[in-house]
Amino acid sequence: MKEAGDVARAQDTVASVNQQMADLEEQFRRDVESIEQTFDVQHETLEAVSLKPTKANITVKLLTLVWAPYWQSAAGNVPAH
Repeated sequence: MKEAGDVARAQDTVASVNQQMADLEEQFRRDVESIEQTFDVQHETLEAVSLKPTKANITVKLLTLVWAPYWQSAAGNVPAH
């Protein structure tokens, strides 16, 4: 009898958790729809802003040199690697 009661309580708990998950998923779906309606990126207006750099606002943090050797045939072709 005790095990049957434990099983019944466990089934009630599973049903309760499943209902909570369904409720949360429905709330999430409504929230996503609301956000999608509020922030429609297809109809968002963009504004162009021009910025002029000044010497005071420029900081060089890294300067690198890259060398990629290649050769050219007499016909002017660059062979594939």
